[in-house]
Amino acid sequence: MKLSGSKNGQPGRCVHCLRSSEVLEADHVFPNSWYPDSTPATIQRWTVPSCPECNRKLGQLEKDLLIRLMLCVDPKLEAASGLHTKVFRSLGIDADDLPKREQAIRAKLRERVKSEMIPKDTVSELPGKIPGLGPSDAESPWSLPIPWAGLSIIIEKIVRGCEYRLRQRYIELPYGIRTFVDQPYDVLREPYESATTTIDFGPGCRIKRVFAREDPDVVLYWIIIWGTLYSHARIDLESELIVAEKLFGRSEGISPSDLQGGMSISEYLRSFNQDDMNKR
Repeated sequence: MKLSGSKNGQPGRCVHCLRSSEVLEADHVFPNSWYPDSTPATIQRWTVPSCPECNRKLGQLEKDLLIRLMLCVDPKLEAASGLHTKVFRSLGIDADDLPKREQAIRAKLRERVKSEMIPKDTVSELPGKIPGLGPSDAESPWSLPIPWAGLSIIIEKIVRGCEYRLRQRYIELPYGIRTFVDQPYDVLREPYESATTTIDFGPGCRIKRVFAREDPDVVLYWIIIWGTLYSHARIDLESELIVAEKLFGRSEGISPSDLQGGMSISEYLRSFNQDDMNKR
């Protein structure tokens, strides 16, 4: 879907890369392909303005991540209803009704994903296991790599989209974003609970947002995807985020460069360097 520029005829800005663009497209805040079948028809599927390049690259990343995540999510979860069937068909499983050429393309994708699987006992002691994903240790001898950079990008995309929809805000210097994967949590502890805004995209994605009273541009987001993948994001002055990183470190795990023939994540998306993004 294409959007026009601003009312005064000037080019619009992309929420993601912050560039001006003559043509803007509607990008779903929560990936459209990630909504489960159990999503009520009344749920508003927010969109934000995106340049065609970001929309295309993020869309491919969402597709690749959905395959890997669904292979690690309990198929009985109502919050992920219908997504496993969609992923299996994308891999050519239960897709005999498709043309032979399309079946061959999907079979090739299936073989690529299979080639990336790693024996669980070779990585069991390494950092990076994502809470809420994967079967019990007794159920599968395999692990499937999910690049942290890709998952972080989607969390950041959701946060950027929510800030734009709620406040018409572009997140740019001197502010930045950091993202984190969490252990499952039930509720938000005080003193945050009374000051939160809830954003409901249905069972597929539930979000809580809280801002600092002394600086409303400092914001925390808690995001639950499919009722099993828990994360949070912090928007703060970049100088404060750098200090926090030195104190607490960042998430560890498998990087995109560790994958052989796996997910393609563009350099500008993989990098968390604001200067690189501004050069685009």
